[in-house]
Order: sequence, then structure tokens, then C-alpha cells
Amino acid sequence: MDRDSPSVSELAWRLNEVYNSMQRLVSQELYIAEQRASERRFTEVERDIELLRARFEDDLRTMTSRFEHRDRERGSNWRQSVYAGVIPTALLLISLVVQVWLSVQENH
Repeated sequence: MDRDSPSVSELAWRLNEVYNSMQRLVSQELYIAEQRASERRFTEVERDIELLRARFEDDLRTMTSRFEHRDRERGSNWRQSVYAGVIPTALLLISLVVQVWLSVQENH
């Protein structure tokens, strides 16, 4: 062998270093690919969360308006019931009082 040529052990060591370097390169590529996939998944999750938040806010507004509408209807139904019962009753009482007063006036 020539003095300038590497020994078998040095060649094996160099091949091992090349192999380790290649492994790191493949691992870096795989790491970058996994990072990109993770970023895509996080982006999708963020988008889904934003869609759910918007849907929740819409549903909340809808429910709130339904409750407010129902409360207004309850109040108006109660008022309608009172008016439907009080006004005819008041008119009946007034007419009875007038009739009694008229009959008392006729008898005097």
C-alpha cells in the first residue's frame, strides 16, 4: 500500500461518517416534512375552531333572540288575557251600576 492512501480502518471510519451524515440529512428532510404536516394540521384545527366559534356565536344570537321573542310574547299574551278579561268585566259592571242607578231613579 501507498503511504498516502488511507488504511482500511480509516476508509471504514470515513464511510461510517458519510453514512451518519446521510442519516442526519434524511432525518432533517423527514423532520421538515413532519413539521410542515404538523403546521397544516394546526392550521386546519385553527380554522375549524374559528368556524365553531362563529357557529357558536350565531347559535347564541339565535337562541337569545328566541328567548327575547318568547318573553315578549308571554308578556303580550298576559296583557291580552288581562285586557280580554278586565275590559268586558268592567263594561259589564258599569252597565249593571247604570241599570241599578236608573232603576233606583225610576222608583223615586
